[in-house]
Amino acid sequence: MPLSGLCVIDLTRALAGPFSRLDVGDNRAPAAKWGRLVRMSCASAGLSFAFLCACSPVPETEFALAIVTSATARIDAALAAVTVEPASRDRAVYPLPRSLTPLLPLWQAALQDAVTRQGIFRPEASRRLSLVVKVLEFSLSGNILSVFARYQLFDVPAGNPVFSADIMSNAGLSGLATGVTSLDDPTAATQNRTQVIRAIQDNITQFLDRLEAFARQPRGAAPPRP
Repeated sequence: MPLSGLCVIDLTRALAGPFSRLDVGDNRAPAAKWGRLVRMSCASAGLSFAFLCACSPVPETEFALAIVTSATARIDAALAAVTVEPASRDRAVYPLPRSLTPLLPLWQAALQDAVTRQGIFRPEASRRLSLVVKVLEFSLSGNILSVFARYQLFDVPAGNPVFSADIMSNAGLSGLATGVTSLDDPTAATQNRTQVIRAIQDNITQFLDRLEAFARQPRGAAPPRP
């Protein structure tokens, strides 16, 4: 059975579990017990989007870029690692909503796939670089989603960045209920999943363009050593 199928089954059991232990005809359950059950079911539902995102294998999702143009200039280094993570609280403009944290591994895998298909690095090179992405903003303004991330290349072992680019992408959301101002609401995140993915894909595409522009520079093909 596919991993995504197992996760959906587990989620269904988690939601059904508390209620399956009640007798259908018992209407005398104490109010406190019902309150606990409602809170448990709401918490489980809030995790549904996280399960759906985390359980979908990247090759089978919409995250992978449909088109990646091969690089016409290359960087004389191998890419050793790719990391996508939230920025620290003191650096973030608007912190990543907790409901969207499961998107980060998918963003990371899609980015790794795109860079590999672009072919801008030289796997055989002795110099090794790591690509670190810090998500600085994931916010709503009206019905516009803004995604702001900082992409940096570091030598391995890490030193000062040899390349840095701040990328902003936007996507219009059409499925927001009146009064929703944050994607912390799992329902808002789930209903707008396609637009959220599109904003991340656009962010990656802009980064690929900036990276190739860097590679075309006289010192881009051989990034300066710290």
